Amino acid sequence: MNSVFLQPPRTKKNPQKDNPRVRALIVFVLLGLGFTVISLRLIYIQLINHEKFMSMATTIHSVRKMLPAKRGQILDCKNVPLAQSFLTYRVRLDGMNVQEPTVTIKQLERILGLKEDSLLQNFRRMDRAYLLAKGIQEEKMQSLEEFQKGKLREWKKKRLPAQNFLTFEEEYSRIYPCGREAAQLIGYLDENGKGASGIEKALNSFLQGTPGERWIEKDVFGKEIAAYRGLEVKPIDGLNIILTLDSVIQHIVEEGIDRVEKEFSPNGIVAVVMNPKTGEILAMAQRPSFDPNKRQEWAIASTRNKSLTDPVEPGSIFKIVTLSAVLEEKLFSLDDSYINCENGAFFYGGKILHDSHPYGILSVREIVMKSSNIGFAKMGLELGENRLYRYARAFGFGEQSGMLSGQGESSGILYPPRLWSKLSITRIPIGQEIAVTPIQMVRAMAAIANHGYLIKPMIVKEIRDQQGKIIQSFSPNIVRRVVSDRTAKLATSALVSVISPKGTGAKAAVTGFTVAGKTGTAQKAIHGNYIKGKYISSFIGFLPAEDPEFVLMIMVDEPHGSQYYAASVAAPAFSVIASDIAQALNLTPQCVPAQAIRIEKNK
Repeated sequence: MNSVFLQPPRTKKNPQKDNPRVRALIVFVLLGLGFTVISLRLIYIQLINHEKFMSMATTIHSVRKMLPAKRGQILDCKNVPLAQSFLTYRVRLDGMNVQEPTVTIKQLERILGLKEDSLLQNFRRMDRAYLLAKGIQEEKMQSLEEFQKGKLREWKKKRLPAQNFLTFEEEYSRIYPCGREAAQLIGYLDENGKGASGIEKALNSFLQGTPGERWIEKDVFGKEIAAYRGLEVKPIDGLNIILTLDSVIQHIVEEGIDRVEKEFSPNGIVAVVMNPKTGEILAMAQRPSFDPNKRQEWAIASTRNKSLTDPVEPGSIFKIVTLSAVLEEKLFSLDDSYINCENGAFFYGGKILHDSHPYGILSVREIVMKSSNIGFAKMGLELGENRLYRYARAFGFGEQSGMLSGQGESSGILYPPRLWSKLSITRIPIGQEIAVTPIQMVRAMAAIANHGYLIKPMIVKEIRDQQGKIIQSFSPNIVRRVVSDRTAKLATSALVSVISPKGTGAKAAVTGFTVAGKTGTAQKAIHGNYIKGKYISSFIGFLPAEDPEFVLMIMVDEPHGSQYYAASVAAPAFSVIASDIAQALNLTPQCVPAQAIRIEKNK
């Protein structure tokens, strides 16, 4: 009886919980809810937010590939290429498709001429677009294609996955056929293929062209699906720039300054050739220079165009301004006016001004011929501060020439008279207390050669498309009249005397032609003090004096050795270079020795 009471009570089973139909119902309800959620999500994606998800899918699978435009050429006045682009390739490696990487990568290194293991140590399986090389030319690209085909055949025989592991992208490389000749003027490109200096920079918007584009579809592995290739817009090639530069004359000047560099080992040389009638720049060279094809060898200072950017005290070549001013104002005549040159020592404003030789009383022509500082200082005193300043400005000093934009061109230094010292009126007339750029000096001399008209230097002649059609052409631009035709002829007559046997520029004579020119030996000033033994030797002139075809200036910075005067450094260089230029231009010699042209003064 006790055992009955000790047994636990039996629980009664719930027939509903153990019913399979109930469990199935619960499962169906949950499945229904799940499908409802999925359906609502699909409706949200397909109908409500369709554009957003379509854009995301396109971004993942569609790729915009840029098609490079061919950069326009830079040509000289006779269509000789100075800068041009040619088709090259970038080569990329797909690491996922490379089989037997150790062997394959080493073989690629040999084909590309790279150091052993230079690629292998950077190889990553997951890198699907590793840049192997750029600037690869057609011949090398074909070798790589043959290598790839051979590898694919080899892997198929070994039953290895065989898919293309190299891709080739078209690009254009820039070359400069003339190397360092006119390099500062032509310029170069930066790492992104954009003009960084010279013509390349100033006219980049014309040269660069417009790139095209191609839309391609890629699969989940990043491979292009050629059948789904989309929109393609072809690139528009850049325009060609025709310069006024003459590559023959440029080469003559380059060889000429090479001889000067070899003989005198100066710190630098600048040479400019201009047509005085049109303002066309025929040549522009400097030392040191650089080769834009050899970027790794550049010294950045040598890429600056010093003809535009570096002003210096001109010294006696600036005397052409003082001479022109006093002749225009009719303060002196060439052969009937005389000035006492004080036997080589003139005391004014508490300082003594010296001549290189002691001279007594000289005519204005003789003062120009001998380049007497004292004679020109007294002309400046007669002229006065305001008139001297006005003529210096009229000749283009103190302002940019505007020849080429974006080059950091300097305006030079020409202070207004209110900032002059008591000595300035005797120093500026001889080319001191003023700083000018070579291009300013050339166009000032060209104004005398061009009947008194100041003309804007011109370097771009035409812009043409790839078919040769002229898009834009440029004409000579006369800025203003500086002096009268009569004054220009008188000044020319005096400058011809400089090249006479008794003149400072006797060694600048060119056989068969009458040369007009001026020497200049400027002592360099550092921190306001003139330094003994440091000079800039210059000569500037034009020929034929009767009907000038070109102006040539040579400026030599600190020639080393016993000779530093312009008469012994720059003048002889002018003679040789000018003679070769005259021959290149087919100028007819006058068959008379160089001599002064006498012009009778108006009565």
